[in-house]
Amino acid sequence: MSNQTTTLMAQPVVSIASTTPLTSAVVSNDKQAAVAMFTSSITQTAALKLVDMENNRKQWENTAYRTSNQQLYAVLADCLAYGGELETAQAKERTTVLADFFEARGYAIKKDSPLLTRIVKAVFGNVDRRRISTYSLVLRSAKTANVLPSNLADWIEERGGIQEVKLSRSATFVSPKAKAATAKESLSTLPNLAVAKSPELARLADGDHLGEECVLLAEQQADGSFAIKALTRSSAALTAALAALYSEQKKATAQ
Repeated sequence: MSNQTTTLMAQPVVSIASTTPLTSAVVSNDKQAAVAMFTSSITQTAALKLVDMENNRKQWENTAYRTSNQQLYAVLADCLAYGGELETAQAKERTTVLADFFEARGYAIKKDSPLLTRIVKAVFGNVDRRRISTYSLVLRSAKTANVLPSNLADWIEERGGIQEVKLSRSATFVSPKAKAATAKESLSTLPNLAVAKSPELARLADGDHLGEECVLLAEQQADGSFAIKALTRSSAALTAALAALYSEQKKATAQ
């Protein structure tokens, strides 16, 4: 090999190594290791470029990316806190405030959407629907696990980040429709709590729905009785009621 060729091969290494800022001896060693296996000046230069990009990625992960995630976790923690347990009157007021907020912003959302989904939508607006769903899943998982808002960031990071929490949640997720189907199967085995009959209810009875489920809306009275206010056969209301029954049954068996 001629002296001229040797000079051409060595020059890129000297030039790049001397002009690229090194933050530590480790970085320098990484660069030396990256070029040690190559004999071509082109491959040496390409290897050094990869190391530079890798180091930039590490710096980004430890600065801007981490800061950005921490800021996101702080917003999600506020959402989790806003969706905390409240007395009935306060909960109703929160529901009204959310509905008014959506109207003011021009956002559309299903009224039977989970509370945390409505809160996330209010805070993050009309972004990608999948993003709203992801954040809602994470917060509902955290709420189920009794995670305090102050511990949410650590809880998410311990599980590998938001996407990992979502995947973990998805693996055990049971859709409301599936919950309703399971609860419906067990409904016939449950004892009657009471049998309600009145002329008003008789007028709402329909022979075409004999043996089918419906939802009775009742208000508890001071003497312990329940005043039935309405009857609905809405499939959405029935699914929600059966899904709620499923959750109650699961909670009871877990205790």
